[in-house]
Amino acid sequence: MNNTFKILGFCILVIAGLKNVAADESYSSRALITATEEAILSSEISAKIISIPFQSGDRFKKNDTLVQFDCSLFETQTEVVKSEYESAIITLKNNTELAEMRSIGLYEVELAQSAVNKAEAELEIARLNTKRCTIDAPYDGRVAKVYVNEHESIERQQPLIEIIGSGILEAQLLVSSKWLSWLVKDYPIQILVDETKKTYDATIESIGANIDPVSQTIDITARFLENHESLLPGMSGTASF
Repeated sequence: MNNTFKILGFCILVIAGLKNVAADESYSSRALITATEEAILSSEISAKIISIPFQSGDRFKKNDTLVQFDCSLFETQTEVVKSEYESAIITLKNNTELAEMRSIGLYEVELAQSAVNKAEAELEIARLNTKRCTIDAPYDGRVAKVYVNEHESIERQQPLIEIIGSGILEAQLLVSSKWLSWLVKDYPIQILVDETKKTYDATIESIGANIDPVSQTIDITARFLENHESLLPGMSGTASF
């Protein structure tokens, strides 16, 4: 009889333990949705803006022109430098022929070659500046914010437009470092987003390399399995593991 009660008591403890384990295995964390492609584009030249085809909220395609500058000055400079380059080529050819006839020395030929090299470099710079007269979209996406207006004159490195790519979004989470005993890349999770009241499937994309020594937490990144139109960067929610 005593053995029967012992066995029964042991079974009760095991069941209780299993219930406790099941309860402990329920994990959740807050999540912040972020874009995988996001950038603030600035100008590489000082110029006047003549066109900003897309405004905040507008969608664009890769290689669409986002900002266009007045390029008349740079185009004129390119033509001037091109003429100087062509003139240097003619001088080099003439000096080379004269050197072959021993009318001049090799020093004059070397000077002419140096002038050609310099003009060629200046022409390349002028052409690069002309290409910088437009800022094209590096990927498909939407305009988040426009910092300038048409007809404004801007300086180099001045922020112009902020864009967000239309690729699959990510979620940033902060979890306990103790989870590293079972948390691995590609681990499936679900994220209930506050703003949409919907749950979305995701997987762990990456796990941070450092643990915060004070809070004993670590950063992880999750990636949604699909591209959802209802999701926007900046939304937040709760991730369940």
